[in-house]
Amino acid sequence: MQELFQNLGINGKLLFAQIVNFLLILFLLKKFVFGKLISHLEARRKRIEKGLELRDSAEREMQRIEDARHRELQSARIQAEGVVAQARTDAEEKRKKALELVRQEAERLLAQARGEAEKQKSDATRAAAEDIRKISLLLAERVLARSLTKDDEQTALKEVQTYFEKEYQLQH
Repeated sequence: MQELFQNLGINGKLLFAQIVNFLLILFLLKKFVFGKLISHLEARRKRIEKGLELRDSAEREMQRIEDARHRELQSARIQAEGVVAQARTDAEEKRKKALELVRQEAERLLAQARGEAEKQKSDATRAAAEDIRKISLLLAERVLARSLTKDDEQTALKEVQTYFEKEYQLQH
């Protein structure tokens, strides 16, 4: 084997020294460097995993907040539509009440005007009847050229009044 090493140009003592150096360096690296390096890499991996978990958690929280915001906006929109609908309903009711009050007032004024017109008509009829009675008596006195008795006057008055009342009723 020595011959083989020599033919290949390998020095056995030097190879042995390199193997010992390699094992010694491997031992020292394993003892002092690899442990710290592996623990550092493990800690970094854990921090990265924790960061990813926090990111996922934050994304879920953001989604939950967004969903809650959307629900609140939807609820507010529905509530606002309800308020607007209620306001419209209230306004319509107030408008109907106002129209009803105006209608009632108009009916009251119309009834009052009719009552006043009826009273004026009655007063005018009464005044006209009185004037007609007086004129009729004067005419009758002149036509008859004599003085009428109270009974004659009452009879003539009733006849004239009846005649004019019938005429007035036929016209209206």
